[in-house]
Amino acid sequence: MVDWQLRLRAVLDKQFTIVLGVLVVIALLGGWLTYTAHAAPEPTTEQRVTAWEVSGNFTHSATVETDNSLYEQGRTLTDRPIYFTRLSPVLQGTFATSYTVRDSGSLSQTVSLSLVMRNVDQDDGSDSQTVYWQRTEPLDSTTVESVDPGEQVRVSFAQDMSDVRAEIERIREEVGGSPGQTEVLVRATVRSDGTVNGNTVDETDVFTLPIVFDGGGYRISGAGPTVESYETSRTVPATQPGGPLQTLGGPVLLLVALGSIGAVTASREDLSEADRELMAYEDDREAFDEWISTIELPAAAFDRPQAEAASLGALVDFAIDTNNSVIEDPDEERYYVLHNDYIYTYRPSKTVSQPSNGEHSADDRADTAAEPENHEE
Repeated sequence: MVDWQLRLRAVLDKQFTIVLGVLVVIALLGGWLTYTAHAAPEPTTEQRVTAWEVSGNFTHSATVETDNSLYEQGRTLTDRPIYFTRLSPVLQGTFATSYTVRDSGSLSQTVSLSLVMRNVDQDDGSDSQTVYWQRTEPLDSTTVESVDPGEQVRVSFAQDMSDVRAEIERIREEVGGSPGQTEVLVRATVRSDGTVNGNTVDETDVFTLPIVFDGGGYRISGAGPTVESYETSRTVPATQPGGPLQTLGGPVLLLVALGSIGAVTASREDLSEADRELMAYEDDREAFDEWISTIELPAAAFDRPQAEAASLGALVDFAIDTNNSVIEDPDEERYYVLHNDYIYTYRPSKTVSQPSNGEHSADDRADTAAEPENHEE
């Protein structure tokens, strides 16, 4: 049978220009993908969002200083909604702040505590207030130069609330009364500056601990925690890297196409006449199989005059026209048609030219040179 290499050579011989053109297009595509993946991309920009939070939390307590029937003297009451001024006049507390970030951060934080006494009136239908008078007294402050995300900065305070109440009464007498509502609160001011998620930040946050005098005591509300969130954006350079199709597929496609072009060009060789005859024979043998019968002819059949057919197809056409069958010799590839005292024969050439040098083997040359022989007993 004809091997696949000869079939491939036949296709290339017939469609060489088309095959070469397709390979060139593939090579150009691979080269373009490779260039776009490794060439310097055009500069682009993107908006980078910086998200981070600052939280603040108050804790408070008061120690029982006066002997009484409710609490043991010296006992510390913690995080109570109300403390009695006569029993526990000194309010003690701690403010703690920390921050969280998405990626990384390093801040310098200054925390300042102050006591605020004021008289205000809430404006109708709005969040604004009218402040009639206000007095602010510093309590304590601290500065930490390097604060990591999640690390807490703490500041403590202690304030005698009986003194605060007396001071408010003194101010009221001095001004001749207070038209609004008197408020007392501990204010924590947190100043943060440094870098968060690669961006420079400078923010100030305020947290408050309201204190309300109620009869003989003082109430604490809104101790926290309270969170302040920030989200800012900035424009940064950005590049779009090539995908796998460009970075890997492009070079592979280019190399395969170039290698195929070289192989196709180097292996191309015009088919010899023997090659074409052999391929035609194989095609005819498959196409006309139903017209061919395998029969061993007697020696007397070869005493007739012989005529050579140019191809198996020509011999089959003759058999069809003369209403005969094509006979195949069972011992070798020879075909015969017996008609009107003549024997018509065809013997295929078994020569196949080699792509490298086009030479034939000695056996092939012997088969080609052999003439049809008469079968004699």
